[in-house]
Amino acid sequence: SRVAVVGAGGVGALAVRYAVAMGARVAVIGRSRRGEEAAKALGAELFVAAQESDPAKALKEWDGGADLVLNASPSTEAATATLGGLAPDGTLMLCGYGPEPLVLPTQPMILNRLRVGASPSGSPHDLRDALAFSASHDILPDVTPIGLDEAPAVLEAMDAGTAHGRSVIVF
Repeated sequence: SRVAVVGAGGVGALAVRYAVAMGARVAVIGRSRRGEEAAKALGAELFVAAQESDPAKALKEWDGGADLVLNASPSTEAATATLGGLAPDGTLMLCGYGPEPLVLPTQPMILNRLRVGASPSGSPHDLRDALAFSASHDILPDVTPIGLDEAPAVLEAMDAGTAHGRSVIVF
């Protein structure tokens, strides 16, 4: 199957690793080329910089589209931009979202039998499954240990969209 991950930061990077471990072909959609090298190191075969090209068109050119698009970005708009890149019977799954509403193109969704789902992730059951899968496939998150005094700078970088991966406060 073909899996596209929108936003390969903390959750997205794990999603790429999980999809690769499950045997899927993986594409990553980022805002710019800044994360391309990291995405390919995680196992992505395709990287799409949304500032440079239309994500939906790029996915359609990738052997007919993605079977699953997982939005791990904090943008509903970024997720919506991928709908046209789903293969028939494809699914858009929202794990990340922004304040803007999700606008769905009804006709292409019906004609291509597309689905949209959402998951808050993080239930105790999800956590047990994720930890078990991670342990059996040697998947670890990339984290950067920081001190509490560095937290404001990390929050500013997150707000500016320049943060990468996960920062963990170490006391």
